[in-house]
Amino acid sequence: MKDEIKSKVGLGGLIALVIGGTIGSGIFALPATMTQNANPEGILIGWTIVAIGMLSLVFVYRNLTLQQPEIDDGIYGWSKNMFGNVGGFIAAYGHGAGDSIGNSSYLTVLFSAFGSFTIFRFFGNGTTWAAVITSSVLLWIVVFMVSKGVKTETWLNNVTTIAKVIPIALFIILALLNFSPHIFMAHFSSTQIYNTSLGKWTHVSIFSQSKSVLLAAMWTLIGVESGTIFATRAKKLSDVAKATTIGATVVILLLVGTSILSLGLMVPKEISNLHDPSMAGLMEHMVGSWGGWLINICLIISVLGALIAWVNLSAEETRLAGRGGSSTRWLNGLNKNEAPINSLIVTAGITQVLMIVAGIYSAGYRVLLEFSTSLSIVPYLMVSLYALKSAIKGTGFNNKTRTERISSGAWAVLAVSFSMFMIYGAGLKYLLLAAIVWLTGLPLYWKGKIERNEKWDKFEKSAWSIITLMALTGIYGLFTGNILFN
Repeated sequence: MKDEIKSKVGLGGLIALVIGGTIGSGIFALPATMTQNANPEGILIGWTIVAIGMLSLVFVYRNLTLQQPEIDDGIYGWSKNMFGNVGGFIAAYGHGAGDSIGNSSYLTVLFSAFGSFTIFRFFGNGTTWAAVITSSVLLWIVVFMVSKGVKTETWLNNVTTIAKVIPIALFIILALLNFSPHIFMAHFSSTQIYNTSLGKWTHVSIFSQSKSVLLAAMWTLIGVESGTIFATRAKKLSDVAKATTIGATVVILLLVGTSILSLGLMVPKEISNLHDPSMAGLMEHMVGSWGGWLINICLIISVLGALIAWVNLSAEETRLAGRGGSSTRWLNGLNKNEAPINSLIVTAGITQVLMIVAGIYSAGYRVLLEFSTSLSIVPYLMVSLYALKSAIKGTGFNNKTRTERISSGAWAVLAVSFSMFMIYGAGLKYLLLAAIVWLTGLPLYWKGKIERNEKWDKFEKSAWSIITLMALTGIYGLFTGNILFN
């Protein structure tokens, strides 16, 4: 396919996109997010599963990028090769929509950080109507900035990535110096969790604790595939593989370090009661009020930078469905700055709707991030299955050794297992809600079929019938109260 993109990104820019697109609000809210339903042992087990699983996905992305360079559109292209246009569309539109919902969680925790300052107390936890209205204005300002093109976005992302990694590194250093083994071990294997919403202690098994950690931990690592999504804009395809590996390693070290070291500063009950971003409360506990101010200010910088990256990322993902022929060509529209203007409007619209929904239901940061993560898991599974199929059939291994093929297959098996376990961990609720989002893309898919004068095959009819049934079940559950968005 002739590439319509002229502005290209180098290795350094791709690494910054991976780190900047992954580290956002999640790391600053991570301590309380983890301890709300788990003690140290459950958190460690959950992190171990997620770290190994996400690393397996990183190696799957890396291997596919190097073994099949003719597929230059990452998750979309691999999913399409596995499940046809339906798979490609669900991967591109679903993942893009998931990241759009993630943007609403960014805005929620951003204004929660503002709410920690007395002068902005009216923003509360980020879901008050004052927060919703102000964050909506900010969203469309960011959309305007992204519409100016990838060069502007990349430059800003590089600056904000540096600005947020430094204070996170400072937190880790201070946490190491203040770490208390006694505090860390005090509730290490306890099955008693303090439920902040109910205001009482509840029994939660270690297995359930570790399962509760999965979505939150995985959310903080979503974005490690950013390099593959921007592969069509990379100067060299080999840089995509390098950037994915380097970026993922740095991100995992920062996230795990922050999460685990926090458990040696305060007991889980105290951490879970901290105002978001909980890292600010921990920093204030270590060094005084200036530490909390520093983290809140850095979170604001971090989220603004990540928001710019992710608004562009979600639009770029969705655009690929139009570029690759799995939806209407309209989605592939670029403006004079080579920004994906049409998909940008679609994904920003999804973010706007979810912000309003969050205001209506008072759905906080955690609910939004879990919903966002659930939309990313299915594309991960499709890519992992394609990697396994390629290893079995030998696709892309003509000039590779037998050892390389076996290694790629092993990583693919691990990635498939991890993705399926994550779908189980997410639960039926979020899968039904995801189907509602997928169904909103049906008109775009239908329009693409008309443009290409294609007839619907049996697989397409079956797939969309199942999605429609799931979506209707989800809508019914919301109206009857069987599914709660809170």
